[in-house]
Amino acid sequence: MNYKHAYHAGNFADVVKHILLVQLLNQMGQKNKPFYVLDAYGGRGLYSLGSEEARKTGEAKGGIQALVKADVEKAPAAIKDYMEGIKQARFTYDKKVYPGSPWWIAHHVEKNPDAGVRGEAFEAKASEYDALNYQLHKLPIGIHHRNAFEGIAAVIPPKEKRGLIFLDPPYEQEHKDFTRLIDLLVHSYNKWPQGTYALWFPIKNIDAVELFYKKLKRTEMRRQLVCELNIYPKDIAVGLNGTGLLVINPPWQFDNHAREILRFLQPVLKVADAPDLTPDSATTVRWLVGE
Repeated sequence: MNYKHAYHAGNFADVVKHILLVQLLNQMGQKNKPFYVLDAYGGRGLYSLGSEEARKTGEAKGGIQALVKADVEKAPAAIKDYMEGIKQARFTYDKKVYPGSPWWIAHHVEKNPDAGVRGEAFEAKASEYDALNYQLHKLPIGIHHRNAFEGIAAVIPPKEKRGLIFLDPPYEQEHKDFTRLIDLLVHSYNKWPQGTYALWFPIKNIDAVELFYKKLKRTEMRRQLVCELNIYPKDIAVGLNGTGLLVINPPWQFDNHAREILRFLQPVLKVADAPDLTPDSATTVRWLVGE
């Protein structure tokens, strides 16, 4: 696997993905019942925006750095919570750190010590696992050197009976990866149909994304919600046109919250030299299946 997330840490896709993760965690925490959270592709846990990789791409400028400069006084609650989390991470580590998904899960557990939330993260690649384990070993999250395809099946259904499986995989061969991930979701759903599953995906090849949606509709998984934010039109060939999150069994009214979040973020993360997008083409929250 050649993919290294260090090149993309803190970009617009990370910002959207992690704010939606914060929203999911906050809503699941509203019930006075314990729940389980797994990050199936943990990565390194923490990334330096001052690293050679991050400086080479400069992608954080259009993501977290743009949001830090924005006025979030009237932003949805999840965005404010996210910004507070960024401040805490930078106070704890250094001002150029960007926290990955496992850190956000551990942060939620740490903020809610009596809520009975149990967090875990898997990472299959040895070097990334070593970094993840080293950087987050003091935080309230279990770290495991494990592959998502084998590991998810082994931990579901969790003892808490409620939970979120968060999947943020690298995509190297989109058509093949989409097919394999649908198989993973279907297998997991069949074993634990009550669980909430959130799968991040890139919007680069529109044909691959549309085929992904068609295949999802043909599964037996109920209540499939798709959230998209695009910074370039889908028919323009760029590195990354947009970012998507598929959520199976989202919490009640998550769709409304997600729509509000994306509409706030779209003008903040907009690329100055990109063709203008209408609000409807820039952000989408819609049900593929169910409601």
